[in-house]
Parts: sequence; structure tokens; C-alpha cells
Amino acid sequence: MGKRYLSPINTKSMVQIVIDRISGAIIDGELRPGDKIPTEPELSAMFNVGRNTVREAIRILVAYGVLEIRRAEGTFVCDGFSPQIINPAIYQIILQKENSYDELIDLRKIIENGVMHLLMEKKVSQETWNKIGCKCDLLVKELEKETPDIAKVADADIDFHEEIAKATNNSLVLVVHDVIVQLTRESRYHTIERVIAKGDKQYLIYTHKNLVEKLQGDDINALYAAINDSYFYWKDIYR
Repeated sequence: MGKRYLSPINTKSMVQIVIDRISGAIIDGELRPGDKIPTEPELSAMFNVGRNTVREAIRILVAYGVLEIRRAEGTFVCDGFSPQIINPAIYQIILQKENSYDELIDLRKIIENGVMHLLMEKKVSQETWNKIGCKCDLLVKELEKETPDIAKVADADIDFHEEIAKATNNSLVLVVHDVIVQLTRESRYHTIERVIAKGDKQYLIYTHKNLVEKLQGDDINALYAAINDSYFYWKDIYR
């Protein structure tokens, strides 16, 4: 049986279809990490499209970190996962319409709910809980200073959530977490700045300690409530 992704293409959106064919072949296992793909002339003939179309599709897939070009060898499927693959999603969110901020809040909540739910279901070692607790303690220590350094508090907050993501032992969760951090770093800073300016730093201390406590329990609804509590200021920061 011939490979489905190499069948001719009869459509106007040529570049995107070539991208979809090659990406789909990787997802389906027809192409595996380290595999060499056919040459541009070969792909052009197989897909029944122009060489410029194939060249542009390959250029985009290389930029996304899906393919790599090795001089004098050819074009290969990249070994392992590249964070570049998810970068286009960042740009799409950044360039979206004004209400993209609301959608970003929803996205962060979905990701964090999923990460923490996954962690609650896993058999987590006491050492892992100790690491998460340590990150929480460092955040609290920064907040309890007479004049908290906003940047240090924000970094400690990110470190705390990163430790939770690490505890899932899922490399893709870490990649998505990094994307969320890139998209929300500035808003986290302004949220913390606003909370401290209002004299409500105890709110930040409580919500983070509460998250750790609920994570170690078995009541998923209580955990979701704790996550929602932590968004009280963040969701309104640009209203």
C-alpha cells in the first residue's frame, strides 16, 4: 500500500496542504523523528504541485522546528520536541482582537486546572511535595518583606507554578507552561503590583498556601475553588 501522505494534491491551498500532509505523516507515524523526507523534486512530483510550493512548505516547517535541513544530506524530521512548534500559537494570541485577554485568562485556567488535576491523580512522592512547598515558602518570604520587590515576587510566583508543572513528569506540560508564562509574565507583574499597593499581600500568601493544601487532598472541587480564588485580581487587572 502506498503512503497516503505522498498521494497527489488537487486543491488551491497548496502550501498549507503540503504542510498538513507532512505534519500528519509525522503524527500518524508514517514519518518518524530522524527520517529523511523525499527531495523537493520528488515531493513536487508526488504531490502534483510546483517546487516553489514544496520549498515554502518546508521552509515553514523548518521555522516551526518540525523539519531540519542538513547540508549535503537532505531534509529530516527533527529528533524530539522543539518549543518552536508552539511559538506560532503565541503570535496568534498576541495579534488577536481586543477580547483575546479574556480568552487568555480562560486558557490559563484550563491549563492550570488540568495540570493540578493531573498532579492530584498521580502518586506524588513526599520529596516532590517538599519541593513545591519550598517554592511556596520562598514566595511567602518575598511577600512578607516590609517592602516587597515586585519583580522578585513575580519570579517566585512563576517558579512556584513551574515546580507544580515539573511534578507531572510530562515534558509537554512543561512546554505549554512556558508558553503560558511568556504570555502572562507582564500581567502577573502588574497583578502583584496592584495587590501589594492595595495592602492585600496576605491574599497572595493565602491563595498559594491554599493551593498547596488542596493539591495534597482528594477533593477536586475544593482544588478548583482554590484555583478560581487565585484569579480574583488577575482576571480584572486590565478592566
